[in-house]
Amino acid sequence: MPSLHDLRLLLRLNVTLMVGAATAFGFLLAVPLPFGGAAALSVGNPAAALAWVVAGAMLLAAACSAWNQAQERDIDALLPRTAGRPLPAGRMAPWTATGIGALLFVAALGCLHAAGKLAASQAYLHAGKLPYAAVSGAGSPVSGYPVSGLSLLLVGAGIAVVYNGVYTPLKRVTSFALLPGALVGAMPPLLGWMAAGGDPRDPVAILLYGVYVLWQVPHFWLRAQRERIHYVRAGLPVPPAQFAAARYARLLRVWYHAYAVAVLMLPVFPLLHAPLVRAGVVLLGVALLGVSALARTGRGVEGDAAEMTASDAGTTPRECLALRAADAAMPALMLLLLLDRMLPLF
Repeated sequence: MPSLHDLRLLLRLNVTLMVGAATAFGFLLAVPLPFGGAAALSVGNPAAALAWVVAGAMLLAAACSAWNQAQERDIDALLPRTAGRPLPAGRMAPWTATGIGALLFVAALGCLHAAGKLAASQAYLHAGKLPYAAVSGAGSPVSGYPVSGLSLLLVGAGIAVVYNGVYTPLKRVTSFALLPGALVGAMPPLLGWMAAGGDPRDPVAILLYGVYVLWQVPHFWLRAQRERIHYVRAGLPVPPAQFAAARYARLLRVWYHAYAVAVLMLPVFPLLHAPLVRAGVVLLGVALLGVSALARTGRGVEGDAAEMTASDAGTTPRECLALRAADAAMPALMLLLLLDRMLPLF
């Protein structure tokens, strides 16, 4: 019988909780506040849909984590950060982790199906009640997209297929495995949006999803830079070790600037309504661009001109600061967007 400590490591509860928070964030952006009222009781309680989709997303993340650790137990044994996990340490058999993942996966699909069944009623409930309707020419997150229990179930199954069937095997082959990993890693807010009856084709949903995808790159590369030597010893190709320093720096700047520009595009859409929040998002995007410019000056002429070998590639302290800033910008952005949604309640 696995211990609670081993289960916590297997299911990566810290990541699972972050997935649940991101899912709730997407839901709250699409559903009107406050919950409840006579209409809510007659059509369907948004709080129930929120609980189902958050539970489904967390169970799905836990299932994917269990399968991932069964797939990568040999690599985990070579990395100090993961060597203490139950499979590489020999405290759990691979079939046990696979079975736990299967049980959690079935439960996750059940929760997502229940959330999807409530999505259509949520779409009816808050149609026309969002501030989008008050903006001339603005679209609504509810555009008649047929969100259903089956659609959310299929989305959840697709996430597992891409994460464990594409991203995890590709990590051994190419450093660009991060791309399919980022596509599924950015799905929790979109799951929440859809469970609230939101249309995933809405430009606002697409932009928010794009911001999350772009955030995944500096988020992962920050960790990859810290553990570059260990990744190389484990035989995993990661950009800080695979590319020469100048090329790595240029590649990082492209992603970083795309991330900052995506943040700056948010105030263009009718998603933000409080002037102070709109100004805060603009300042956040400008700050990201400023930190990026600081990192570029930190590398200097010598770093850009030198053709270092892949094993010598690394980031300067200012580039590490830029990566940390990009990582911290996402929770700050989430708080600003939620603040904008809650201000009308006061």
